[in-house]
Amino acid sequence: MLSKRDIINFLFVASFPVFGMGTYIAATRSPSGGFIVGISVHLLIILFYLIDILYKKEFQSRVNAYYFLNWLYLLTCIVSLFRALYNGLPEDNLPITLVKCVVFVAPINAFIVVLLYNDDCWERITNLTFLSLSLLLLINLFGFLVLKLSNELHSIEGRLNFPFLDGFYSGACVITILNLMLIYYMARIRNDPFRFSYLAAYFILNLMLLNLINSRLNILIFLFVASLLSFRVIEKIKGLFVSSLFTVPILLSSGFLLYEILTLPVFVTMLKRVDVQDIMTFNGRAFIWNNVMTWLMDDQRGIFWGNGFKGHYFLDLISDVAKLWNSDAKDYHHMHLHSSSFEILVCQGIFGYAIFMILFHRVYTYYKEKYQSGDPQGVFFAVTVFMLFILQVDAFVYLESSGQVIFSLLLASVLVNQQPKPQQETSTRGFNHSLLGQQVPSTLENYGASKRE
Repeated sequence: MLSKRDIINFLFVASFPVFGMGTYIAATRSPSGGFIVGISVHLLIILFYLIDILYKKEFQSRVNAYYFLNWLYLLTCIVSLFRALYNGLPEDNLPITLVKCVVFVAPINAFIVVLLYNDDCWERITNLTFLSLSLLLLINLFGFLVLKLSNELHSIEGRLNFPFLDGFYSGACVITILNLMLIYYMARIRNDPFRFSYLAAYFILNLMLLNLINSRLNILIFLFVASLLSFRVIEKIKGLFVSSLFTVPILLSSGFLLYEILTLPVFVTMLKRVDVQDIMTFNGRAFIWNNVMTWLMDDQRGIFWGNGFKGHYFLDLISDVAKLWNSDAKDYHHMHLHSSSFEILVCQGIFGYAIFMILFHRVYTYYKEKYQSGDPQGVFFAVTVFMLFILQVDAFVYLESSGQVIFSLLLASVLVNQQPKPQQETSTRGFNHSLLGQQVPSTLENYGASKRE
């Protein structure tokens, strides 16, 4: 008989693939309908929990101060949406605004529920996450290769375009996250040739897919983080968090040096598109980032409270770049700043940005401690470092994007106080829960231990 935890875990595994399919519906049929489909599983998880606590007639608060700080950040997101609606953002309306508000709130609370139902072993979540993201990758491959679908939000002809994600470059980010988890796992099962071989095969397949997507900044960040992880120095570098915040200024001042590196034969073969103007402007992103830097240093309109969702549209920060890319004036509002950090700073101001970075720093220190202690949750530390850098150069971690949902999962563990594990003798038995061979105490053993107590 299925337990309540089994049902919740099944829904959790389904959540990322369903969210991906929701983004396709939002792009092709109905934005609000697609968003509702995308978060339908998260809403089911929350509804299941509410019915459960009403039936049991008991409730114990397990959240901490960071949970309420996160709600303050979510409030800045919601306020920014309504400001955009009030300011007359093209194609915006009240139903879409309300649905987006639910998209911000639902995933993080659903993931907290998942943690509560897996209270005896939070480490189980890492394996379920790996499975869920792998299923997300699988349905995207099926959609692109078999159904001949493409990404309707942002795609580039001649490259691998995953249909069930919120943007072209999001596919590269999901693959990178999976590969960083694979590096962590492979390092711990080197003495098991069978498991190592199939994980290595999966890793190589992902490298091939990453090359077909051909996102240069993503590949460079992946190589950087993967090197730190492989040589086991990722937790030893001091100032990694702070230095990541200056990624854009560093890139803007080192474009030519980067061009010299990328013209090396190994990178020319891998990246294919190596043009001095293209590299030094990061495919035009440098113009956008320079405009934002000018606003930050000189203009400073709305710098503290922000300018609302798509604030760069109302500040006219992007029109010159849109003309450079031959974009239609009526479509300027669809463009973004190619940086989640800049999006938060412009739209939600220093107030919203500061709250978000406090939360991110707590996530960073939490998983760093887990990595250093050898806890299975340490697999998320390299993922956190990757997202910290991609945050600066991609919109992957902003508002309703798939990256923000993944970050919400990482954040959930920080917002809840885990129950202390009872002291008991370590058993060599147990259910081999993970495809990686990680021993997790079985439900039967936990039940027996509780009866003995």
